[in-house]
Amino acid sequence: MTAVLPERSTRRAPERAPRPEPKQVGTKPSLAVVDPRYRTPAQRRTRARVMGLLVLMVVASALFGLVTSHVALTQGQFRLEDMRAKAGVEQARYERLRLEVAELESPGRIVAAAQERLGMVSPPGITYLSPIGPVSDVAADEADEAAAEDWSTVKPQLASRP
Repeated sequence: MTAVLPERSTRRAPERAPRPEPKQVGTKPSLAVVDPRYRTPAQRRTRARVMGLLVLMVVASALFGLVTSHVALTQGQFRLEDMRAKAGVEQARYERLRLEVAELESPGRIVAAAQERLGMVSPPGITYLSPIGPVSDVAADEADEAAAEDWSTVKPQLASRP
């Protein structure tokens, strides 16, 4: 008795060998040639388990890679925040140092240090020297005008030369 099974796909199912009738004990069972593509239900279950295990390993590996990349990204974010905090501290220090340098370079501080530490004194008067001769503080403007006049007399003579 054989039952006709409906076809499940366009691929033809392998033909099964007829099962031998139970024989009496002590006799050899008859052997039949089986199609090499035929797989027993146990082989199919084993193959399904192996494929399921492979799919599970691929999914687990993908999840592990995703978690690893997320951890690396988070660690990079922490390092970035730490560097930003350090940059803010260093920027404030830089501004304090610039203010300190400006205070140390101020002319008032330099004059005070020269008078206190070196014993220097301010001069009673300042005399400016020019090519024309000594000029006092009051006559400095007049010296500038005289130099401009001298230049206007010299300039035409220089312009004629190549």
